[in-house]
Amino acid sequence: MKYKLITLPRGTAKLPILDLGYSAIVLKQGASLSITPQTLNYFGGNNFESSGYIATIADVRVLNTFNGVGIQTEQAQNLNQSQTIGTNVSKTVVGTTINLTATTLNTLFGSNTSLYTTLTVVGRDSGARITIPLTINKIS
Repeated sequence: MKYKLITLPRGTAKLPILDLGYSAIVLKQGASLSITPQTLNYFGGNNFESSGYIATIADVRVLNTFNGVGIQTEQAQNLNQSQTIGTNVSKTVVGTTINLTATTLNTLFGSNTSLYTTLTVVGRDSGARITIPLTINKIS
């Protein structure tokens, strides 16, 4: 479901929204990036959600590293250590910071100069959601 029902604290005047600091992410092969989401309009200010954020990459093959850090629950640890198998190409992690490292494999590019996918981040407390494009550019 794209639009889920949410319950917010009494007196909430604005819906919470996520800010990743990026409207789109473009990385060169092998480049790394750490994203620390913020939830705007949540409990009256710019806050980090204590339960962290759920991040899903639509095609994990474009990344060498995709993990979440900062949440130490057993459930989060298990999700962050899971591996994709078979035809599953998406991956979901939990954390207060999301780490990405672009692939270094040239075979995945074929004759293309760029790979495209999306990154979706959801606040575990607020339910706020954002999806942004992710581009990996091949180094010639």
